[in-house]
Amino acid sequence: MMARPRRFRGAKATPKKLEKELLERSRELAKNPSILMPTCIDKCRKCDFDKILKKMEKIQTYSDNAERLQALAMRGDQLVRAYAATISLAAAGKIPFLATAKVPSGDISYAVRGKVDKEKLIGVQHFDDPDLRLLAYWDIARKRDIHLYSTEERLLCSSDPKVPPAYVEEMMADAPYRLDKSGSCGHEDTRTKLILEWVSAKVTITVCSECLKEENLVQNLARRIAARDPTDDFNINVEHDFDYLGGEDDCAVGQDYKISSSLASQYLSGDIDDLTLVERYLEEKLAAIRNSGRTLYIVGDQCFGTDKETFLERIRGSEVEKEALSNLLKEKDVPIISESDLAGRIIAYLWSEHSKKLLSYVADDEDIYVARKSVKDDSPSALLKEAHRVHMNREIELSLPSYASLGEVGELANSIARTFKIEGKEATLRAIEKVRSRGHRMRAVIYAFISALEAADSKGWQFTSEEKDFGGYLAQFASRLIESEGEEYHDALKVLVDASGAVEEVVRD
Repeated sequence: MMARPRRFRGAKATPKKLEKELLERSRELAKNPSILMPTCIDKCRKCDFDKILKKMEKIQTYSDNAERLQALAMRGDQLVRAYAATISLAAAGKIPFLATAKVPSGDISYAVRGKVDKEKLIGVQHFDDPDLRLLAYWDIARKRDIHLYSTEERLLCSSDPKVPPAYVEEMMADAPYRLDKSGSCGHEDTRTKLILEWVSAKVTITVCSECLKEENLVQNLARRIAARDPTDDFNINVEHDFDYLGGEDDCAVGQDYKISSSLASQYLSGDIDDLTLVERYLEEKLAAIRNSGRTLYIVGDQCFGTDKETFLERIRGSEVEKEALSNLLKEKDVPIISESDLAGRIIAYLWSEHSKKLLSYVADDEDIYVARKSVKDDSPSALLKEAHRVHMNREIELSLPSYASLGEVGELANSIARTFKIEGKEATLRAIEKVRSRGHRMRAVIYAFISALEAADSKGWQFTSEEKDFGGYLAQFASRLIESEGEEYHDALKVLVDASGAVEEVVRD
């Protein structure tokens, strides 16, 4: 990501170790100003550094005159000023105070002398640091349109992107990923990879989606390059291949999709990291496939081509969601390109255009109206499920007798049976858990339904042996009740109440 702006702090007393190191570097520069000059690695255009070196060599003649050097640090070329200011430290033999600057690598100390840009002073006074030295040269690189490469040993210069082997070796070794000699993370079988071509280095770096981090590989490799565009020697792309579960020819529509220039620009400028780059590339690719006009079914890395049956088998979700989605695809050729295999998310994607159709497959208009008024969650799946629940409730209520009077056991049994018919086994077990009854007869009836729903092994521990024995006997009547309808339902309810030993009436409307 892009480096944070540097913040500078005020002066503070000089630690002895820092003073000693800085004075030693100052003496080295006083003896040899050419240390600051980059080595040319090709035939450069007319070199500004020759002129700068000559000016420094003139200043070198005053290397034992601290006052003269401080005066020379007040005017002229900024890099030359920084040289004069720095060797004045050796001439003075001491450093009363240091300033501290916040740089990407942390706090750095430097001596303030003359009228010199802070970056120049830091770069010159820390000329032996490959990261810090570059601060002194950025303006020159931009102005003269040259490329400067800072290695552990020295600074190198080229008029065009021509990265030296030493720089490549150092930066590859310090990359945020573990790479082999070929520049690969080693996971060649993965379907999604970040591909970075380092042109002049003749190196191609391949990192799979599983290895990617919240790092920017280009910014990491180019962090010791000073140029108008330090990343102009890199080409970025993402490769992505589908798992073909349908026809490969059908899925080939997005096979050669290249990263957009705008996305590549965001990445090369450091605005997004490696993970985000790949995520947005996949979004772009899926959008391009959607806009192709082809009726395809794609979920994540899986492409089913035009095979809607296989696609529907792989979708995860409730029976209601899958029923609505299945009916829509049977009736219409609707392309589905989704990053998720969850039916709810796919339905949400289709909702704006197909909501009426999807709802019509699970409920009628009256049920949908009731569901819209009662549902609190505004997600499409929530409305779909509620509309289906309302519809099933009404259908089941019409198929079952209604009662004017029921006793305690009859009320409980009727409630549990209707819940099962409307909402299914899991919802029924959840409803049973909320029932609070202390009577042994009522608890035996509850156990009867738990047993009928084949959940006695996991929930039987809550009951006494007597309740389980009696409930086990009643389970046959509970099973008959939840399976019956109409007159059979009424008869089954009466039999269960009688078998429980309860003295209750079962009176129909």
